[in-house]
Amino acid sequence: MVKIKASKLRDMELITDTGVRLGWLYDLSFDEETGEILVIVAEPDEDLDTSEFVTDHEGLLLIPMKAVKSIGEFIVIDHSKLAVKSKLRRISMIKERLQRP
Repeated sequence: MVKIKASKLRDMELITDTGVRLGWLYDLSFDEETGEILVIVAEPDEDLDTSEFVTDHEGLLLIPMKAVKSIGEFIVIDHSKLAVKSKLRRISMIKERLQRP
């Protein structure tokens, strides 16, 4: 495994595996107990419609770490694992239906 310093990731561009420019890495969110990186916090590209993406209260994109395919000159994000609001709505609706008597 190649080790990369977090400082080298700052402002690195994020692009999906389908070629959509998401934005630039702004911060990382960690689990305090395990130290595991959970989420990439990204400043969205100015041309990106963020209405379907999961964002924080400041409008920054929240990208699950499990969606990262590779890190090189830029960070490649697997679009099928990218958290989008429509997926989250479908998941919560399915969970709701399964919990009904």
